[in-house]
Amino acid sequence: MTARSGERTSVLQNSHLNGDCKFIDYPRVDIVEQPKHGRTEIIHQPIVVDSGGKKMKCDKVKANGVAVYYKSHPGYVGSDKFILRTPEERGSIVEGVAEVKVVK
Repeated sequence: MTARSGERTSVLQNSHLNGDCKFIDYPRVDIVEQPKHGRTEIIHQPIVVDSGGKKMKCDKVKANGVAVYYKSHPGYVGSDKFILRTPEERGSIVEGVAEVKVVK
């Protein structure tokens, strides 16, 4: 992903809804490793559900969810990365490295 130096950038949004697209709870997202040249934050807020083109029933529904944001240190330009972890259904855990290209 690309982020402008010193600006808050959306990284991830996730929601946990039932079959009728009603809010169940806030999905858990953990920051395993903070970026070296900025900060991430996790916020509970309304989001628009995006199934990534899968055309699922709850796609484009506005619901309570979790949003993850990245913001570089002011004036920093270059590469950065951080690691997120989130539990999935059936007890598995997904861990991902988010690589960020910070530009002016």
